Amino acid sequence: SENYIQYPQNVTLTLSLGKKFEVTYVSLQFCSPRPESMAIFKSMDYGKSWVPFQFYSTQCRKMYNKPNKAIITKQNEQEAICTDSHTDMHPLSGGLIAFSTLDGRPSAHDFDNSPVLQDWVTATDIKVAFSRLHTFGDENEDDSELARDSYFYAVSDLQVGGRCKCNGHASRCVKDRDDNLVCDCKHNTAGPECDR
Repeated sequence: SENYIQYPQNVTLTLSLGKKFEVTYVSLQFCSPRPESMAIFKSMDYGKSWVPFQFYSTQCRKMYNKPNKAIITKQNEQEAICTDSHTDMHPLSGGLIAFSTLDGRPSAHDFDNSPVLQDWVTATDIKVAFSRLHTFGDENEDDSELARDSYFYAVSDLQVGGRCKCNGHASRCVKDRDDNLVCDCKHNTAGPECDR
């Protein structure tokens, strides 16, 4: 019988933004090989539920039941796609995965008039789920402890870019008396998101 090593396959990073933001990008810099498969999720309700934002895998269909590099149309522009881009094992360190939320979305040029895309980019939390490591084919070697110790995820930088969700009535967020982020509302509007 062969010994199969249990690698840390399912690992998640979660970032709470503390307020609704319109997210423009999520970027990860690795000091290990990039994952063979990973997914980016967003929450719009402070982590109670999660919606896929983007999938990366060398095996999109097998891992996420999605085709590789599906065409984005007006009918599906609010759905996560899967791509095998940025899933190579090399570089062994310093690899980057960058997801732009509006890239390739047909209505991106008219974002201010697209409720579908405004909803698509809205998030209170971001979660990155690493689902599968690259291995060097030594999973069944005799020195299984050495092989196991050489497989891990290592992220040196996680960046999420965006702006406070203020319904077009503020250019920035400020902290209120309770240290919560709120929109600095203009145009005779009020509320944490200038929605009154």
